Parts: sequence; C-alpha cells; structure tokens
Amino acid sequence: MSADEAQARKAVIAAYQSMADEQAKAYAKSSLAGSDITKYATGKALRDVKDAVFVNMQNGIVVKGEPKVIAAEDDVTLDTTSKPQRASLQVCFDTNTWKPVDKKTGKSVAPPNQVKRYTITANLQQQRSRWLVTDEKADKEKTC
Repeated sequence: MSADEAQARKAVIAAYQSMADEQAKAYAKSSLAGSDITKYATGKALRDVKDAVFVNMQNGIVVKGEPKVIAAEDDVTLDTTSKPQRASLQVCFDTNTWKPVDKKTGKSVAPPNQVKRYTITANLQQQRSRWLVTDEKADKEKTC
C-alpha cells in the first residue's frame, strides 16, 4: 500500500468518525443546531440524519452518550480512478453507550432485544479534497 493510499484510508475513517460524532451531537438535542453534520455527510446519509432528528424531535426523544465506531485501514476499499474518488468502509457500530431516552422522563425508549453491535457499510466520495459519507447501510444480522 502506498503512502497516499494509506493516508486516504485514514481520511475515510476519520470522515466517518466525524460524521458519527456530529450525528451524536444532533441526536443528543434532537436538533441540527450546533452540529457540523453537513461537513461530513451528503445525499442520502445527510437526509437520513435529518429525518431521524425530526422524528426524535416530534416524539420527544434524545439520545444519550456516543456510539463507538470501530474500523481499521483494511476495512476501506478505495476507487481512486473514479471522478470524484469513492470509497466504501465497513465499520463495527457499537451502541452499548448510546441510548434513546424520553426527553421529559429520562426513561429508556430503546426497543427490547435491539442489537447493540452491528456492521455498517458506508459509501463515501471525495468533494473538494474532503471525504463525505453519501450513504450507509446497517446489517443488524451481522454482529461484530
């Protein structure tokens, strides 16, 4: 692996982690205010976050804590020949420390028997020298 490819793989992982961090900020308040989600997500990925924030706001739900994103450089597949450059990333998404609660009562509203660790495949593309998550798909059958 070349140094450029290694750096690109690290940048892809960092972009996904940053998106997850901004997503956690937005979910914690059920608001996009103060979140930089648009710096790390676009397209369907951004719409999905906005939709979830809206639904949580309507239902009085906030999400406490932060998810853990576990990924390594080997989990990144790069397509540097496409314009814009594209990448896919497989992450282990751990929600054991990220809990939806009723904003007024503080009681958990997590569905019973919900899978807490599962695999997500995210697609990213490079825009203006920055990687953005374009979409992601959770596979809750594939635990990690």
